[in-house]
This record gives sequence, C-alpha cells and structure tokens, in this order.
Amino acid sequence: MRRNTREYDTELRVDGEIVVLDGVPYQGRTVLREGPDAFAPLERWAKGVAEVLGEPVTWRASLKGDLAARGTVQPGPGSQNLRAL
Repeated sequence: MRRNTREYDTELRVDGEIVVLDGVPYQGRTVLREGPDAFAPLERWAKGVAEVLGEPVTWRASLKGDLAARGTVQPGPGSQNLRAL
C-alpha cells in the first residue's frame, strides 16, 4: 500500500441492503488517500449509483471494524427509479 493511504471496507446500501447490480455486490475494500477529501471517491461512486437507481444511496467506510465515515447521496431530479420500471 502506498504511503498516505488507508484501506477501508466499503459498501453502498439502499434501504439498508447492499446494492447489487447485474449480480455484482457493491461491497469490498478500497484504498483511499488520507486527507480532508479522503472519502470524495465514495461520494462520487454513490452519486453515480443513485443516478442509475433513482433512489438515495448510503455509502459506508470502515477501518478495522469501526465505522470511519458514512454519507447518503440523493439522485438528481431527472433520475428514474429502476426498481419501478
């Protein structure tokens, strides 16, 4: 692992369930740079998924079993809810 980075257990959730798209669970390990914008990649990842699903998506990052950060992003106004299609 590179200096100034940390590896987190990460996941995306909708209604408390891990997001699964095309059989792929959105859960795993992610290496992020330390700093004030460390979790910005997770925010962007969740935003993209929220746009696809048309629903709010919660992202979580844990370090050694402890919650390090979490956030929820909303889809944009033009998004369609794929579950409703």
